[in-house]
Amino acid sequence: MSNYRIGDVIRLTRLCMGITQEQLCENICSVQTLHRIENGKTSVKKELYIKLMKKMERIPERSYAVCVGKDIELIEELEMYEMALQQGDYQKADHYLKRIKKKADGNLITNQFVLKGEAITDYYCNRSDGETTIRKLEKVIQLTLPNYKEYLDKKFPFTEQEIFCLISLANANAYIDRDEEAIKIYENLLDCLGMDYIAGDNIRHIRLVAMRNLAVIYCGCKMYEKAFKLNSECLKYAEENNEGLKMIELLSDKALIILRQISRGERESTDIDLAKQCLRQAYYLAVAKNNMSVASILKKAYRKELNEEMVY
Repeated sequence: MSNYRIGDVIRLTRLCMGITQEQLCENICSVQTLHRIENGKTSVKKELYIKLMKKMERIPERSYAVCVGKDIELIEELEMYEMALQQGDYQKADHYLKRIKKKADGNLITNQFVLKGEAITDYYCNRSDGETTIRKLEKVIQLTLPNYKEYLDKKFPFTEQEIFCLISLANANAYIDRDEEAIKIYENLLDCLGMDYIAGDNIRHIRLVAMRNLAVIYCGCKMYEKAFKLNSECLKYAEENNEGLKMIELLSDKALIILRQISRGERESTDIDLAKQCLRQAYYLAVAKNNMSVASILKKAYRKELNEEMVY
């Protein structure tokens, strides 16, 4: 679970809503108190936080995590669900999601999590098409932020669950070739995350996922210069945050971008050696992490893209 900088959340929400400190404080607290809270000079009591957020029509809970109800075992099922999604085993993910839905308490954040999960698994299990998935995901985001599109263009402090929903929405648009919409969502979302109102390893990973996905979409749209620049930022970010698994993806992405640039005459043909090096590095990392299925995919990609066998 990520940690929210509550003062920043209040300040950013207020600014995006176009509300002055005086307007927000009226009948709630003094302007001096709010000023100290927003600048991190004092903590905010639960009752005061709820009043401020309700006045701005935002979620009043101080913690935006998915609640696990009375069954502590549900934590393991949440982890298994996420793992199944990462592995592309959507039938298994669907199974765990149904168990989560039965056991979890029915608060708004949990409901948002479950409905987002249902939209994703319905799509991957061929129970829903792309257009329907987009409509479902938009309704999920609107549970907590009815005018979410308005705030995408601003540096708005989305909750972690809203961020997950927006990432899923961007991906759903990309899947049906609405690349322009997907790019817009990702670019604006990264601007919001750049405000650093959330701390913790989890949000750093989420940010890297968003950056990498955007670079892949850039590449698919033949925006190779943008893709390469963002990929380079991702590699640096992944190294700084010990994201070994992401390094595998990013190195293979880098190789693909370089090869596409060479084919379009945007790079010298000698840069093919750099592409080979990236694919080999990705392969060695996969083997080191005992991810042999990914290692096998990389070997095949090397053969397909370069028309030769990987030399160890």
